[in-house]
Amino acid sequence: SAPSGGSAAATAASVGAHMTPEEYCQQKAAASGTSFYYSFLFLPRERRRAITALYAFCREVDDVVDEVADPTLARTKLAWWRREIGAVFTGSPQHPVARALKLVVATYRLPEAHFQTVIDGMAMDLDCNRYLDFAELERYCHCVAGVVGLLSAEIFGYANPATRQYARDLGIAFQLT
Repeated sequence: SAPSGGSAAATAASVGAHMTPEEYCQQKAAASGTSFYYSFLFLPRERRRAITALYAFCREVDDVVDEVADPTLARTKLAWWRREIGAVFTGSPQHPVARALKLVVATYRLPEAHFQTVIDGMAMDLDCNRYLDFAELERYCHCVAGVVGLLSAEIFGYANPATRQYARDLGIAFQLT
C-alpha cells in the first residue's frame, strides 16, 4: 500500500490512473524546473524514457525528505519506497514511477542495490545536514548522486569500463557543486 498521510502518494495514484507511467515520469521530470529534463529530449526515445524514469524516481524520493516536515513520516515513506523498489525487481510495483522503472531495469540491467543506495542517501538527509569530514560528505554524495551517475552510464551506454568511475565522480562533482 502507499505511504499513509501523504498527499503526494495519493496524487500519484490518482494521476497515474489517468496517464501512463511514462507520461507520469515525463510530467514529474518536466515539473522539476531543472535543465536536466530538457537535455533528455536529445536522446533516442528508449534512452530518453529510461533516463526520465530514473530522474522521476530521484525526484520522488528527494521530495519525501524535502517536503515532509515530520521525520518519522518521511522515514515511513522512504521505507515504502524501499519496498516499492523491491517490487520493481520481484513483483508488481504500484507507483507509476516504479512501474516505469520495471522495464528500464530489465532493459539496462540496473542493479536494485543502486536504487536502495539512493534511498539510503535520502535517509541521511533526515539525520544530518552537515558533515565534519570529507570522507562522510563523499559517502553522502556517492549515495545521492554518484550511484545516479552509475545508473545513468548504463542507460546512456559506454564502451570503456573507466566510464563507470568517471560517471560516479561526475555525479559526486554535481552534488558538491
